[in-house]
Amino acid sequence: MLVALCVVATATAQPRLVVNIVVGGLRQSDLIRYEENFGKEGFARLRSEGLEFTECYADYAPTSSEAGLATIATGTLPATHGIFSPIYYDRTTNNEVSWCGKPNSSQGKSLNKDVEEGYSAQTFMAQTLSEAVLAASSSNRVITVAHNPLSAMILAGGSGECYWLNNRGKWTSAECYMKALPSWVRACNSEDINRVFATDTWYGRYTRNRYINKTTKDILVYEQGSATHSSSRRKSSESWVGGLRTMPSGNIAIMEFAKRAVSSMLPLHTDNGCKILNICLDVPRNVAERYGADSIEYEDMLYSLDATLAEFLIFLYAQVTSRNDVVVTLTSDGGVSPTQSDNSDTSRFNTRQFEVIMNAFLSARYGQDSWVLGYKNGSLYLDHNVVYNHKKNLKEVQEELAAFALQYRGVVAAVTATAMRSSQFSRGGVSLLQNGYNPRTSGDVLILLEPNRIEQDSKRVAMAGSVYNYDRHLPLIISGAGIAPQRVSKLVTNDQLAPTLAALIGVERPQCSDAKVIEINTNK
Repeated sequence: MLVALCVVATATAQPRLVVNIVVGGLRQSDLIRYEENFGKEGFARLRSEGLEFTECYADYAPTSSEAGLATIATGTLPATHGIFSPIYYDRTTNNEVSWCGKPNSSQGKSLNKDVEEGYSAQTFMAQTLSEAVLAASSSNRVITVAHNPLSAMILAGGSGECYWLNNRGKWTSAECYMKALPSWVRACNSEDINRVFATDTWYGRYTRNRYINKTTKDILVYEQGSATHSSSRRKSSESWVGGLRTMPSGNIAIMEFAKRAVSSMLPLHTDNGCKILNICLDVPRNVAERYGADSIEYEDMLYSLDATLAEFLIFLYAQVTSRNDVVVTLTSDGGVSPTQSDNSDTSRFNTRQFEVIMNAFLSARYGQDSWVLGYKNGSLYLDHNVVYNHKKNLKEVQEELAAFALQYRGVVAAVTATAMRSSQFSRGGVSLLQNGYNPRTSGDVLILLEPNRIEQDSKRVAMAGSVYNYDRHLPLIISGAGIAPQRVSKLVTNDQLAPTLAALIGVERPQCSDAKVIEINTNK
């Protein structure tokens, strides 16, 4: 007989420590494609010991990293939390707004400060799991770490301890979280340990014949039967800090810092509080976008991360008296597109050209003016003041612009904000757009691009953001707290993780979360 069991019901004890690991750009298919070269103690350990959902998808578009992190953190979709791009246009000022603000450019006196000025989390619209846990009890504690401030702040929300790497390779935070770094972070910085991990040359872990992928750019790999390396470029021209963001050493640095964070939370039984550690690994996404997910660089980075993850798990489990005290989750903020090796019209979407052509169309139709504010991650923004000054109907202008946008090469769908608010789409890419549409932050016309087409960017050969499965199909593993190992093919979505963890640790779900707690079918 099949009995529906909630994940929470399978746990034998309420965990005291939750470690959430978000691997940027990781696709579910990557765990299968490269498993023969993974060790037994990293990804394979989580998959064999945990509850793995093989059919987890992002149920929104655009599937940007920011949207994915916010969805994981809040347990709700971008339609509610509003985050789909690092920058959006403020409708009251028509100015570009960064979600976490910007550090002060005049760093004069603040260069010697532990924490950075100018950041703010006040624009976030939905409570995160971290905030819900901290609100539940003063004895609870949350630490969030990432390579960049936006990733860390989106996962954390507006409270807790939040850390990232600054431009000097030190761990830092913002004044909106703390006035000074705690002693364990200062000790880590004083050791200058991140410089130890940094390297100018990227050596492959294996000989070339062992890699599944074939394309290379910067990595140095041994040829089979030879003591020589092969690569098109042998030295990194970047600073050692830049290398931490684009090479496997960056993953090592953040996981070593995560070990320090775990140690700062111990022992777990000194109070009745719950501890959460959020880890966002931005390096995998950076590598995938720079080299492509079908490159040896990306493949080698995953093998290195697998070994780093194995060391972290061994350390983590050695710190606790019972595995039931700990839950480890692994997921991704979103996938990446197939590699685009050229800038041709068949592979790239020129966003600046699109803005100019759309504005020229409206100027020809209604009169010369700056009708278009700009384009951000699939959202085309109109200047509403211009529309009203010309005494035009906003809905009609949106509709004409959407109809014209469909003639632009690469666009497969263009939907107005008015249609998003007044209609209900139940299937397909447009329904995903609706799940990602927020009236406050989204544009006037939402765009869907053809498969494999990415926005123009000479620095990246792959990007996220589409409605297609290479961006939407994500890994999701929950391990520990007595949860029985199982591989489940039931369809789940990434917004279900936060309410599931909230139920698991016994706190109220984040305030805006409306996703279901994950359930599985078990044979009894």
